[in-house]
Amino acid sequence: MVRRWDPASGRVEGIPNGNPCSQARPAGPPQPWRRRRAALRLANGNFAVFIRSLLWLKKSVKTPPLMSLGIMALAAGLASPLAAGSTFAVKANDPAVVYEGRYATDAAGGVRLGFPGVTAHLRFRGTALAMRVRASQADTYFDVGIDGATPTPLRLHAGEGDYPVVLPAAAVEHTVVLTRRNESWQGTCDLLGFDLGGGELLAPPELPARKLMFIGDSVTCGEMTAYDASRAMTDKRNCNARVSYGMLLATRLGAQCHLVSYGGRGVIRDWQGIRDTANAPQFYELALPDDPAVRWDHRRYVPDAVGIQLGTNDFNLGVPDQVEFVNTYVQLIQEIRRNAPEAVIVVMDSPIVNDEPVKGPRRTVLHFYLEQVVARVGSPKVLLAPLKHYPGVPGNGHPTGAEHVAMADELELAFRKALGW
Repeated sequence: MVRRWDPASGRVEGIPNGNPCSQARPAGPPQPWRRRRAALRLANGNFAVFIRSLLWLKKSVKTPPLMSLGIMALAAGLASPLAAGSTFAVKANDPAVVYEGRYATDAAGGVRLGFPGVTAHLRFRGTALAMRVRASQADTYFDVGIDGATPTPLRLHAGEGDYPVVLPAAAVEHTVVLTRRNESWQGTCDLLGFDLGGGELLAPPELPARKLMFIGDSVTCGEMTAYDASRAMTDKRNCNARVSYGMLLATRLGAQCHLVSYGGRGVIRDWQGIRDTANAPQFYELALPDDPAVRWDHRRYVPDAVGIQLGTNDFNLGVPDQVEFVNTYVQLIQEIRRNAPEAVIVVMDSPIVNDEPVKGPRRTVLHFYLEQVVARVGSPKVLLAPLKHYPGVPGNGHPTGAEHVAMADELELAFRKALGW
């Protein structure tokens, strides 16, 4: 039996001709988005006036005693000067601040984030908290979660800035979770330090013992999970790694999560067909996806399971060569198994690639290639989890937030069964 895709005949034995796939290209380079007029504004840059305005708003609308920066971020949209005497004595790499996700540190105590979904966890007792951050691009976003409340977005401007996270409140214990929302290509950010306002940094929260990793492209990054039709497609707020299928699944399974993903990249080529770039086998080895000099030490995080969702961009310009695609994918899995010998590896279909009449049965062919990958590895710990096609955001193709929930639903049973969780 012939078990090879034949581009001349357009067939694989035993697989009928399907409908060729239509695939939306990932969003292009970031463009400046028009700032909306804030509901509240800084009065000539005077932070004290701004705080009084917020406190008036708090009293008027009976908001909870603790106000997070989410209100400030939506109101002002930019960093604000802090009161005189503010210090950032707590370095971002302090042992009491723990991180989920890949990052790099510097000699000054800063922590640089490049991959999506990297999350800082800390606890403190005090009345206020601020952080100092340097962003390489404007409109980089964090989700800020305080004491288990629904996270709110924090917008960073380009360059260095000081950002209040917890506004003045009672001197009680607070738990803070800061999650990078953006895709890898949307810039890096350096957490430089924290100002506790005279408060006390407490022992760090304990992270789950279970560990997951997801390797992929913009879908795994969470592109368009927060899409709002009132915003431009290129608005960076549309991306939120925190509600991507991988991070949702990790939450359900009570596990930590590392997203090792980069929009537009593939196994052997990116969405434009470029091979001479950091595709998945290359960025898998890195702590920062765009800095090949900063390698990741795989001993720092050994996952119990690794989900891989790749192929969307390899198939964007047509069906790639079977031998090259399968061999490279197998080599990536072998490298993962060297670093995590006991890990379950779940290979997934693409939720974007589809069979449609014009471009050939790309979804069928990709699934066939993935079957060959799993067969070549030949391990009971490496399995193929079918994932259906999702229509995604109209005119864009990336799955919506609701579709990421559905993908997590599809994958949850496979992960629980394979892991015994």
